[in-house]
Amino acid sequence: MSELIARQKGRLRNMILWILWQSPKRGVDIIDDIYKITWGFWKPSPGSVYPLLSKMVEEGVIEKINDSKYKITSKGIEEIKDLLPIRQANTIEDAIQELEGLAEFFKDVDRNKLLLHKERIMKCIREIEEVIKNG
Repeated sequence: MSELIARQKGRLRNMILWILWQSPKRGVDIIDDIYKITWGFWKPSPGSVYPLLSKMVEEGVIEKINDSKYKITSKGIEEIKDLLPIRQANTIEDAIQELEGLAEFFKDVDRNKLLLHKERIMKCIREIEEVIKNG
């Protein structure tokens, strides 16, 4: 297996664990969440997600529960503990740091793909400006 493929599988595994850390999900919901998280830039195939989910169940990092949902286990949480945010009350400073991170992300994104979402982004900017102006 090439190094690139191995790295991609590691990323998918970590994303699945992170998504399941937030709440139990079905495989199709995990695929949809990754698509949303990456703003439509990556939608993993069922052929890569479902075999990985089965392997992760065998390893004990997730478990299958009712309604065909998967849930992270304490072993899975331990595996991604360095990726998890510190639980704290969200502050304005946290939100500003998130916005600054998003601004940097947008600088790195392919402009043609970014333009597909221009109206939604501009709407968010206008809403934030309105809150600040009226605050």
